[in-house]
Amino acid sequence: MKKKLIASVLAALMVAQIVGCAAKAPETATTEVEEEITDEQASDGEAVEEATDESDEEKGKGGTPWIDSDIKSNVTADMEVSPKDDLHLFANKEWILNNDIPEGYTSWSQYSKRGLDVKNQCIELLKDETIEGHDADLVRTYNKLILDWDARNKAGVSGIKEVYDKILAVKNIDDLNKLLTDDSTKLKVENFMGYGVGQGLNDPETYIAMVGTPSLLLNDAEEYADRSEYGDMFYGMRKDIFVYIAEKMGMAKEDAEKNYDFAIDLETKLSEKIYTTQESLSDDYYEKINNEMSFEDVAALAKVFPLADVLEANGLKYDGIYLVLRPDYFEKLDEVYTDENIEELKAWILVNYLRGYSYLLDRDTYDKINDIANEYYGVSGQVSDEEMAYDYVTNGLSASMQKVYIAKYGSEEEKQKMYDLCKQVIDTYRELLSENDWASDEVRNYAIKKLDNMKIHAAYPEKFRDTSVIDLEGCSLVEASERIAECEYNYELSLLGKKQDKEMWAEGFDILSCNAFYDPQENTINMIIGMMGEPFFSDDMSVEELYASIGAFWVGHEVSHAFDSGGAQFDADGYFRDWWTEEDKAEFDKRVQKMDDYLDTIVAFDDQHFIGSNIDTEMVADMTGLQCALRMASKVENFDYDKFFTKYAQMNVNINVYASELSQLTQDEHPLDYSRTNVPVQQFEEFYETYDVKEGDTMYLAPEDRVVIW
Repeated sequence: MKKKLIASVLAALMVAQIVGCAAKAPETATTEVEEEITDEQASDGEAVEEATDESDEEKGKGGTPWIDSDIKSNVTADMEVSPKDDLHLFANKEWILNNDIPEGYTSWSQYSKRGLDVKNQCIELLKDETIEGHDADLVRTYNKLILDWDARNKAGVSGIKEVYDKILAVKNIDDLNKLLTDDSTKLKVENFMGYGVGQGLNDPETYIAMVGTPSLLLNDAEEYADRSEYGDMFYGMRKDIFVYIAEKMGMAKEDAEKNYDFAIDLETKLSEKIYTTQESLSDDYYEKINNEMSFEDVAALAKVFPLADVLEANGLKYDGIYLVLRPDYFEKLDEVYTDENIEELKAWILVNYLRGYSYLLDRDTYDKINDIANEYYGVSGQVSDEEMAYDYVTNGLSASMQKVYIAKYGSEEEKQKMYDLCKQVIDTYRELLSENDWASDEVRNYAIKKLDNMKIHAAYPEKFRDTSVIDLEGCSLVEASERIAECEYNYELSLLGKKQDKEMWAEGFDILSCNAFYDPQENTINMIIGMMGEPFFSDDMSVEELYASIGAFWVGHEVSHAFDSGGAQFDADGYFRDWWTEEDKAEFDKRVQKMDDYLDTIVAFDDQHFIGSNIDTEMVADMTGLQCALRMASKVENFDYDKFFTKYAQMNVNINVYASELSQLTQDEHPLDYSRTNVPVQQFEEFYETYDVKEGDTMYLAPEDRVVIW
């Protein structure tokens, strides 16, 4: 669970409360602008240099052993395709040629289509004045405030001027300390760290305080030591956006540019003690961040920065446990938290404050931000105002929007169907574990115990948080947004030290998104209502299509996360505990490393290689989910494997702008989509037999080079 303030989501607290496994949600160019408000890790970054340097048509070429068919310009109508050489392209060529990325989006996929179907249903619900109840009133009111451009244009920047002036008035560290702890500003400005309330690693039953590092303007700490194309993109885009808004506030362009670079200079110093993306995706990340402390221990980490005062001012002083993700970060913060650096410190707060509020301003600002983002992403247009408004409604008032949607579209019958399918997959998975030939009896039996202890959550929970405390009556958009954020934060504070309510299993996750997740700290698979529709789940699917989608792609994949290199570090009850023998762990790591080594050889485009260690958890889940579905298929007489593999490939189809593709390659734990088809099928004999794949075919992988993790 993350701290959701107007200016900041606690993006740096990367404790994997949940593992969401859909490909990234359909992105709009303005996703970047408000990512501190909407992003849930991870898979939503984009990157590319400004389009004027080199056109997207000239980027993303090449690839070994397959072209990157996620980039549409690589696919042509006269291209010969064969499942022997590229199953993904063979199954999806026509879809790729016949689909375009919609205006304002940076990607388009089967996920996107299903997500948009749900989104359009919700937009209609927001228009329906006949729906009664507090939650319906809340989402309608907030939606209307977002869409009231007359009021927003009239307000302009007036709603943020007071805090802006207070930031500018800071002259020294004493002033800055007051800004970070005063009731009027503490929840509206960044404070050089991340903090919030969540489940502990050693006791997932109890909510504890978490203290981490701040999010960065360039997203990845590595960018400050070795700037890449990805970092250049974010540097330029965010600078242009900040300078534009700062000028609207009355700041001279030269001063705005100087302030932005001051903020970058500060982050360059702090980034030395902030985990890089690659470090946060490494197998030992949980071990690194598992630093439990008392309040006194946490306070002692900072000698200069007022850490104890900031935590206390924000309601996070209590007698329980604190999980500190990077204790040595505060030594570095102490070094820079001086009067000599006051301009850099103040500039950093100013940049993040204006970025955080940018979407709440007038029409000109909204359109300009879209234009800037589009220029860097290489896209055009923007989504409808209704779609934009819905995105903010469902983010800010997630529980309310979900309750309204379920009241209209929830189905106990469909919920039971999904539950039964999950049970069928788990039963098959048990067979795979029972027949595993490399694990010891001790580890194999515990893995089965963990599987048997796994809980299934289908469609939606029966219980949601109480939203009656939220009142938006008489608010402007800025006031309403701040009130929602404050209520969200106070709700999280109310959980501190308490036991988790397991009936509220979807807390912190948007169940209306086209996604699913495995929760290692609860040992649950969660197949949510947002994905329960075409083309993934419907009554008229053949057994081959159902097994390819639900068996492999969805449920089998999520179950596999319990036994990938991340999930395998948690026991049957969700505790961060080692249940492996040394010999078994060494064999498991050997198999994962073999897969990583193979992934490292794949060239996505240009000279950009896959990074196996970044994506192995998802690839393990893809492979083992497919393995499970193939076991299910083996029990069906006259099973049509061609139909099965074709559907499996079609689930993964996606087209990205270059910016999004580069980001997924370098910053995301999810492999590029075409590889999520081709690499898993290469491991299984059924694929070779179905398409008569032989040595010399591009899809051929020698038996000794294939790997099955479980």
